Amino acid sequence: MADYEGTHVERHSIASYMVDGKRLLTPTLMFNLLQEVAVNHADELGVGWDYLHQFNQFWALSRMDVEILRMPEWLEEVNIITWPKKNTYLMQPRDYQIKTMDDEIMVRSTSNWVILDGEGKPQQLSAYENHLGVVEGLHAIETPASRLRTGVPCENALFKPVVYSNIDMNRHANNSAYVTWVMDSFDNEFHDRHILAFLSINYLQQTRADDRYAVVKQETAPNDYLCSIYSEKDQVEVCRVRTLWKNR
Repeated sequence: MADYEGTHVERHSIASYMVDGKRLLTPTLMFNLLQEVAVNHADELGVGWDYLHQFNQFWALSRMDVEILRMPEWLEEVNIITWPKKNTYLMQPRDYQIKTMDDEIMVRSTSNWVILDGEGKPQQLSAYENHLGVVEGLHAIETPASRLRTGVPCENALFKPVVYSNIDMNRHANNSAYVTWVMDSFDNEFHDRHILAFLSINYLQQTRADDRYAVVKQETAPNDYLCSIYSEKDQVEVCRVRTLWKNR
């Protein structure tokens, strides 16, 4: 994989601040790592944050599916590989793998990204065609990132403020903040007894620093949870997440 033309590879060590009480990489930090290698690769391709910022534009994650075969452990060295796939009019698919030094696949993921302007309007990707670096015929997950078509009604929701640590350099809640909010909606006892096996996330609207959010969820099948995140403003759903868990 490291020699496959068009892929971007980074080696990372799983540090103590990245793991939970089971000494496994947390879903939040996993999302941060995947996001970081995507940001670095976009910059390498010439369509990174600095380049888009001059046009008041930025990359935004729209959907992402992550299959976890084995979560990386504390002190483990891993390779994170990412590559863009053939894009549509507005949507740029991007895949990822996290692998051991012995080339064992631990995590595989597929995602959809869009370029937004300062008002949140999607931009045509054709303007950046020469910078997108598409890799043909290579898939971490062959099926596109899932569209979660139904959410959970906003009933008896407890709203909490969006805090300083949730905000990214585009002044919106970071992609991984939504993962944190969902993970924190499960109590410590649940996390002690379960390990995340699959996560699918759909970002529906941006959340900002002056907002409040609530997570509501329901178990649709054993160890299969559908979660909706709502903004207190107009009670609008801003994110939809499905999580599948393995018993520990």
